Amino acid sequence: MLKKSILRWVQFFTLFTAVISLFGCVGQPKSVDPMEAWNRGVFGFNKKADRYVINPVTRAYEALIPKPVQLMVSNVLQTILEIPNIGNDILQGNLSYARHDAARFILNVTWGFGGLFDAAGRAKMEKRTQDFGLTLAKWGYTEASYVVLPILGPSTVRDTVGLGVTYFMWPPSYLKSTSARNAILVAKYIDIRVPLLKVEPAREEALDEYAFVRDAYLQHRHYKMSGENISTAIGTGAFPDTTANEISTGTSGPILEGPPP
Repeated sequence: MLKKSILRWVQFFTLFTAVISLFGCVGQPKSVDPMEAWNRGVFGFNKKADRYVINPVTRAYEALIPKPVQLMVSNVLQTILEIPNIGNDILQGNLSYARHDAARFILNVTWGFGGLFDAAGRAKMEKRTQDFGLTLAKWGYTEASYVVLPILGPSTVRDTVGLGVTYFMWPPSYLKSTSARNAILVAKYIDIRVPLLKVEPAREEALDEYAFVRDAYLQHRHYKMSGENISTAIGTGAFPDTTANEISTGTSGPILEGPPP
C-alpha cells in the first residue's frame, strides 16, 4: 500500500515537472479555437451521450432523490473539493485564500457532520473553487487553445492538463476501490449536471449552440482568472458569470469544478 502511494506521488510530480518544462514552449495561440472541426465533432457526440444517457439519469436522480439528500450529497462533494482548493491556493501564493478554504473545510467536517451540512456557508464564509488550470494561468499560461473533451465537454489545453493534476490532489483518487472511486466521480458529475437542467432552453435556442457554449466557457474561465468580464471581447454579448458557469459546466466543463453558486 505504501509503495502504491509513493508511486502515485511520483506520477504526480512527474506530471508536475513535465508541465513546468513545457512553459518555455507555450506560445500565444493564433486562434482561440484552432481545432474547431474536431471540437464540433466531439461536441455532437457529447450531445448524443447527454440526450440518451446523462440527461435521463440526471432527471431520474432529481425526481427520485429527495432534495435534502441531494443537498447533503452536494455538500459532502464540495467539502472534499476544498482539499485541491487549498493546494492550488498555496501553489498560487494566495495564503489568505488557503486559510479561508482550510477554515471552511474544518468547519464543515466538524460542525457540518462530515460535510453533510454547509456550516461554513451559514457562517457567511464564501464558497470558492480552484483548480490547477487556474494555477497555471496564475503562473503565466493565460492563453490556451479551446478543446472539447469526450463526455467532460469544453476545456482548453491548459485546463485539460490542469484537470489531470487536480485529480491527483482530490482525495477520492487515492481510494483503493475502483468502484468506489468511480461512484464518487459519477455522483460529482450528476451533482454538476443537475443545475444545468434549468438552462437547457437557453442553450437549445442559440443559433449556434457550439459557439454559445464555447464562448460562455471561455468567459467563465477568464472571469475566474482575472475577475474581468470580457464577453464583448469574445463576441457573445453580456453573460452574467453565474449564467456562464451554469452553461459551461457539467457535461460542458470540468468535473472537478464545483457546482454553480
